[in-house]
Amino acid sequence: MVEDIDFTTEDTAEIIEQCEEINQVAQHSLRGTLWLDDASRTLGSTIANILAPNSCWTGQVRQLSLQLIDEMNNIEADSMVSFADLNVDILHLGVNPFLQPAAKESLKGAIAQRGQIMRINSAYRTLAQQLMLYTQFRSGWCGISLAARPGLSDHEDGLAIDIEDYSNWRPILENYGWEWKGPRDPVHFSYRAGGTRYDISNIAVRAFQRLWNKYNPDDKIAEDGNYGPATDLRLKKSPIVGFGVIATPVPTTPSPQPETPSWRILRLSQPRMAGEDVRQLQEALLKANISVEVDGVFGRNTDRAVKQFQQQNGLQVDGVVGEATRFKLGISNTAIAIAI
Repeated sequence: MVEDIDFTTEDTAEIIEQCEEINQVAQHSLRGTLWLDDASRTLGSTIANILAPNSCWTGQVRQLSLQLIDEMNNIEADSMVSFADLNVDILHLGVNPFLQPAAKESLKGAIAQRGQIMRINSAYRTLAQQLMLYTQFRSGWCGISLAARPGLSDHEDGLAIDIEDYSNWRPILENYGWEWKGPRDPVHFSYRAGGTRYDISNIAVRAFQRLWNKYNPDDKIAEDGNYGPATDLRLKKSPIVGFGVIATPVPTTPSPQPETPSWRILRLSQPRMAGEDVRQLQEALLKANISVEVDGVFGRNTDRAVKQFQQQNGLQVDGVVGEATRFKLGISNTAIAIAI
């Protein structure tokens, strides 16, 4: 049974979430057996529909999350910026590689100093993702023993990352203004130097409220940046694929259920990504009338071509070739791992 949030009690104290525990759930979910194809994901499923004991991975709301991030930047330019162009390995589709600009610049310096790829388990967490985690915690699902209420997590400020190999990264990150959370949450670092807004959760809430009102003119709510009962109710009613997405029917023949994801997220990185999947991407871009060299290496020219395609097709312009970009290009696999 899903427990409703009690908004009559104050819950503003700092909560040290169990990020390592949460990240283990995400990694386990990727190895799971519950799969949905692209068509199934556009049936109009809401957050309330997917709040269940066996539905643990917040990557299910990825499309809605990207829409929320876009709207935040519409409210305040560069509230959030992508750091996917740095030397990082984004470990799964539930990770939103976004930070406040000053935090990104600091991270860039730290990564350059060590000269190694940083493996990211978690970064910016949207309102929709936090609602899922908080519900899982309150309901005793997914093995999550502690999560903050929506609007109160450190990850919602665009100033936090969870990483692997944290003990070796710690001295370098601390030198660049990142604070280690400590042994209770060892994978977590928060940026505490200058040049940031420490709390941008009100922008995130306003972004959702604006999107809801735009697509639900007969059921408008206050755009006040406060996460209360009215906002909570509408967020649960929100489509996981984002607002304005046209639903398509469920295929009559079930899609196959592979044991592991059969494609990787492509992006500009150092060292460069290369292989047949990059060549396939480049050939698809050419078919879409985007000029690009087909050499099987994801370099700056391919990054530019991807961003051009994303801009032309109303996608998040970040150069990251995830499921939405693959789908638009016609190279999306029929199956996408979401959770167990």
